[in-house]
Amino acid sequence: MTFKEAAAFIMPWGQYEGRTLDQIAQDDEGLKYLDWLRDKRMGDGWARFPIDDALDAYLDDPAIKKELEELR
Repeated sequence: MTFKEAAAFIMPWGQYEGRTLDQIAQDDEGLKYLDWLRDKRMGDGWARFPIDDALDAYLDDPAIKKELEELR
């Protein structure tokens, strides 16, 4: 999945349901949520779904990684 596809991925559930990953990440709280969600979903026993590929592609982008590092 490309970064552009990941940025346009629509959250299928939860507090950000219906928003794209890029919309969610527009504020610090949303970006931290995406990072937390990826870490949570990486636990043992989880099946991979399209959301997982989207989170990886989005959060592994160098500019997004830099933003996350600055938030920590």
